[in-house]
Amino acid sequence: MTALSTRLPSGRLWWVPGVLLLAVMVAVDVSLERQINGAYAAAAVLVAITTDVRRTAGVAALVLAASVASGVWNDNLGERSWAVRFATCILICGLALAAARTSQRQRERLERTTLLAQRVLDALAVELTGARTIKDVVEGFLGHAVTTMGATSAMVLTLDADDVLRTVTWHGRTGDGADQYQEIPLSSDLPGAWAARTRTDVHYRSLSEIVAAFPELAKYYAEDRCLHLLPLHRDGVTHGLLALTFPPNLFTRAEDGFLHSLAGALTSAGLRASELQQQDAATQRTSLLAEASMTLSRSLDMEETVAEVGRILVPRFADWCSLHLLRDGKLETVAVQHRDPETTAWARSMQGAFPTRVDSPTGAARVVRTGESEIYPFIPADLIEAAAVNDEHLEILRRLGLTSAIMAPLVGRQGVVGAVTLIHAESGRRYTEDDLTFLEEVAARVALALDTAATFEQQSERLAGVTLVAEAAQRAILALPPARIGPIALSARYLSAAVEAHVGGDLYEVVRGPSSVRLLVGDVRGKGLAAVRTATVVLGEFRAAAAGKGDVAQVAREIDRRIVPYLPDPEDFVTGVLVDIEHDGRFSVVSCGHPAPVVLTEGGGVEEVALEHSPPLGLGVDPVAAYGKLNPGDRMLLFTDGLIEARLPDGGFIDPSPFLPWVGRSDFGSALDGLLAELYSAAGPSLGDDLALLLAAYDPHTGDVPADDSTELVAQAAAFTGLA
Repeated sequence: MTALSTRLPSGRLWWVPGVLLLAVMVAVDVSLERQINGAYAAAAVLVAITTDVRRTAGVAALVLAASVASGVWNDNLGERSWAVRFATCILICGLALAAARTSQRQRERLERTTLLAQRVLDALAVELTGARTIKDVVEGFLGHAVTTMGATSAMVLTLDADDVLRTVTWHGRTGDGADQYQEIPLSSDLPGAWAARTRTDVHYRSLSEIVAAFPELAKYYAEDRCLHLLPLHRDGVTHGLLALTFPPNLFTRAEDGFLHSLAGALTSAGLRASELQQQDAATQRTSLLAEASMTLSRSLDMEETVAEVGRILVPRFADWCSLHLLRDGKLETVAVQHRDPETTAWARSMQGAFPTRVDSPTGAARVVRTGESEIYPFIPADLIEAAAVNDEHLEILRRLGLTSAIMAPLVGRQGVVGAVTLIHAESGRRYTEDDLTFLEEVAARVALALDTAATFEQQSERLAGVTLVAEAAQRAILALPPARIGPIALSARYLSAAVEAHVGGDLYEVVRGPSSVRLLVGDVRGKGLAAVRTATVVLGEFRAAAAGKGDVAQVAREIDRRIVPYLPDPEDFVTGVLVDIEHDGRFSVVSCGHPAPVVLTEGGGVEEVALEHSPPLGLGVDPVAAYGKLNPGDRMLLFTDGLIEARLPDGGFIDPSPFLPWVGRSDFGSALDGLLAELYSAAGPSLGDDLALLLAAYDPHTGDVPADDSTELVAQAAAFTGLA
């Protein structure tokens, strides 16, 4: 930066009084005829006091000219008396010029300092208006210090509780040793430590003075410069240090006071930012804790819970967030989050390269082992060295610029399951005990959410296992019927209402009777393994009873009597409809609290079988059979209440009657699939209840006719005697 050339406006006219004074003295000299040419120099002195060198030199030239003229009109030019006066006049004019030069320099430096201070303060006022952190204040200040004041470099260090000065930020750093002095113990002999320790400004005017104090910097600076070390202190307490370097002679001793004032302004701004930072942190803690409580309580997924932790805390409360979980005796980093997405991606790619040692003496490993939280208001170099796995890891940690960290254990129902770590780096912020208390509260919520997610996952797996077993059992007892028995073609479908309801109580069965085909469709009250067990009993009793010679009413009474001891609860029951179809198409039907079957004709007719309903099986039944006859090509559909109780998305019941004619006309093998497709189309993703369908078609022209009793007995005898 070059010296400013601004002049005080009033100085431009102060040469006039000097000229007038010279004129008065010349008049006195002439009128009194008494030579006083030696006193003419008073005019130059008057001008030198009030104006610049150029105007002083002009008046001095007039003074010397008048002194020569005085020797002419006094007729003693060249004589000894005149020469003495003239020499005196020259001497005084020279002194006046020297004084004018000094005064001008002082005025220019004052003007320069005043203008520079105004520029810096104006710039800082704008820059610091929105600054609410110490990092923002320091960055703004140093940015303007470098550009506005012409500083070669500028650095601010804070004094931490362990009496170590640590760099907050450093502008203009260059060379291999740029990061060498990021930590300066206050007890060291370095000038910066001495300045902070004694709260005394230290100024080095040249590179030779700097090298004398810092021998290590002998080859660091390529050019000559001055160094100013200014402690940041208030009320007897040192808060840090401001270090500035300038080109040589840019700031002289006369301007040291300005630099001192600048350090005072920075101290005030930093203290104010510290107060604002604490207020903002308190508000942020309250807000984040409420958000964490709501967000984490909603998730039942482990990965989603882990991801939410980083999203909540970064960047509002941390520059880095990592989550470690203890699994199989190893401490795994399950999540890492940084305020910059690219840095986050890089960090995640490095997770496997530097695994966390469970026996590490510091950090998350120690928190998990001890169950005690840790706080590092500042991160010393030896802590980073202790955490490093190897030299490469150490270099990476140093480049991250970590400034502060807090860690809290995740304590679940089974003990410590992991740890959450928050780190400040780029923001330059420092954690406090209040921040640690906040993190412990967040960690408690995270541990609860992880416990809940893990429990849900375990229960889901257990439920899935039980469901699969029950579903397999259900499929085993609800095997598909044969495609044909005698003149009756058969087709069946079973469908659960939802993925969770694979285990239900709907059932169907087909048994060859003495001279007919006997069908059963039923619904056990309840779901789960108990329902499967009851269904198994019902099906077994139906097979046994249906093989006898009694009619379907007798079969129903036999099932009712036999299943009572096997019902889990006295109030349990089973609804069912039983059908007996003879080889000539005649049929009989009984209903025990179950929907009646429908007869479907090839022409699209739909006729519900008229029945007298009796109570469900297990509650004491004595049903009355209804009779009818199937014509060749007719079909009979048996179903559970899932067909008539399926609901529309708006909650209303679906009327299945429009779908039934198609079931009677379509290809027999795909008829039930078409019916299910229509139901799903109307109901959406779920039917709301289990559904069992059994379709029987009377087709005597392509099927075999069951043998009568005598034929069956002959066949059995032949098989027994080996004649067949």
